[in-house]
Amino acid sequence: MKQESKELTSENQDKKIKIDWGRQGGIVIGYIVILLSFHGIIANTMLIDELGNWISFIDMDRTILFWTYNTFISPNLGPILFVLILTVILALIIIFSLIDWNSFSFLLLLIPLFVIFVLDLYWNLFDLISVLDSGKFYLSIPAFAIVLLFFVTFALTFKEDIPEYGIKASIWLIPFIIILSFFFYTLMFGFSIDPFIYQFFSVEGWLNILILVLTVIAGSLSGMKVKQIRMKRKEI
Repeated sequence: MKQESKELTSENQDKKIKIDWGRQGGIVIGYIVILLSFHGIIANTMLIDELGNWISFIDMDRTILFWTYNTFISPNLGPILFVLILTVILALIIIFSLIDWNSFSFLLLLIPLFVIFVLDLYWNLFDLISVLDSGKFYLSIPAFAIVLLFFVTFALTFKEDIPEYGIKASIWLIPFIIILSFFFYTLMFGFSIDPFIYQFFSVEGWLNILILVLTVIAGSLSGMKVKQIRMKRKEI
């Protein structure tokens, strides 16, 4: 009986199919997700006018490829206030990813708060009665791009046994996204000097880079922290 059970167990194990993507495979998948989705989410939502009609990409606001943060600024808050609050939330995620003082508990609060804030879901909470009466649910769809970036960098670091690899791969997403902005602009509108002005010779361009940097660092460091806490609990 024991020998039969061993044979059955070995047969079941042989039937299991497991795909090991490896470290580089996971990084490639993360980059492909950003390649296909980051600008796509923003552009597709910006190709609709105020009446809900589709417009040609020729008529779209070309700066959104370089000033992506403008696409998910909440209409319920002023741009300056929105950027300040977003910066504070990301900075707090970074801080509590680097310290040990109740960091996991704070991350469990800050990461959902980040998602709620950038997707404009806080408006549903503050004006719940009106939402229930009108049936209108507020959601900033272009902001899915930055939420996606956060969780891709989170995953890139979380899956690594050596977090520095994931953090390094995450940071390289910043120039990758900027290069994609230039590539898509040239593909759609032809070669021009305008992209360089939008990105490197304007306050908006550098503010966009700052938000990308904060998002990537916050995502990767929080992924590292959650992985460390998970490993400690396994050891216990």
